[in-house]
Amino acid sequence: MPSETHFWRQAFCRLYETRVPIVPLGKIMHWRAVVDALGVETSTARDLVLVTDDYFYRPHSAAPTAAELDAHRHEGAVGGAQWLLYPVVRHDGADMPAPRGFVELPWFVEAEFVVRDSLDRDLRGLLGGARWRELSRLVRRADEHFEWEVATGAGVDDETLVAFDRLHQLNLAKYGHSRNHFSLSLLRDIAISALRERVCVFLHRRQSDGAPVQAVLGMHYPESNTLEVLVQGIDHTAVARSQNLYAVALYRIYRWGLARDIHRFNLGRGAQLAKLNLGANRFHVVSNHIAPVDDTRPGDFDALQAAARAAIDKALVVLGTAADRRDGGGNVMLPERTEIAERGRGKVIA
Repeated sequence: MPSETHFWRQAFCRLYETRVPIVPLGKIMHWRAVVDALGVETSTARDLVLVTDDYFYRPHSAAPTAAELDAHRHEGAVGGAQWLLYPVVRHDGADMPAPRGFVELPWFVEAEFVVRDSLDRDLRGLLGGARWRELSRLVRRADEHFEWEVATGAGVDDETLVAFDRLHQLNLAKYGHSRNHFSLSLLRDIAISALRERVCVFLHRRQSDGAPVQAVLGMHYPESNTLEVLVQGIDHTAVARSQNLYAVALYRIYRWGLARDIHRFNLGRGAQLAKLNLGANRFHVVSNHIAPVDDTRPGDFDALQAAARAAIDKALVVLGTAADRRDGGGNVMLPERTEIAERGRGKVIA
């Protein structure tokens, strides 16, 4: 049976219309978006890079072993790649292999909500009284206008996938994304694969006619007691701006998960301040690691690395300030700023 990593590898290849996961570095959407935001380009943008591991499909990837690194370098050399890219690696105490030329680029902040006591008590403490009361009001209001539906595993039928895809594409259009990482064809492939049992689709339907108006795609990993919230979509023409259905959906997902003994909810990368307001209490810096295939090719990543570190450190300062306003931030775990981590350990680790 193909591994999950192999499945994501095939999905990446279809997305970028290539036989193997070797593409120009500057064409990778998760690379291009951040580089453009930082305003720092490198001369490597047109170079071919072998992308590895979870291919940006999951919120973070594991660091490779030395044996995996050797295998990837061989594959990259055979395929004509100049670089290896290990995307969104979260260290959590694990070290990356460090061949000459390996560069770490802090790229995103990843957020999780881990339930420690009871859901409502935890959220009240994390959000503060005013935000907790507002969330409760939003949930009550949603009960008056929308129905909540959950489909998992074999219960995720094609009608559910089509409904999710329509709503997700509305989000892609809103934010100008040119590639659909979770296209309908990919969702259908997941639905007939070994990954099917992990899939969870959460839907809000309008009570008046049953039309789907908001949806969230998640993947359940019982081995780590985690539900990964991957992508969502909403029809803003059908939902009033004052009705934050995404916040309501997350609250209902938390409740659904706890009823199934799930206590860790990965809320994905980016928008970390908004996720703090949705209950996130664990944050991690995830980094792209890039190295030359032949261990000798020089790169010009210094300016990009400096800009990426500065942007992540600024985001962590803002996040820490916001967390400190709520009971001193004692219930929120933040990573070290990258400049501090680099001084203390000789490399950037979050």
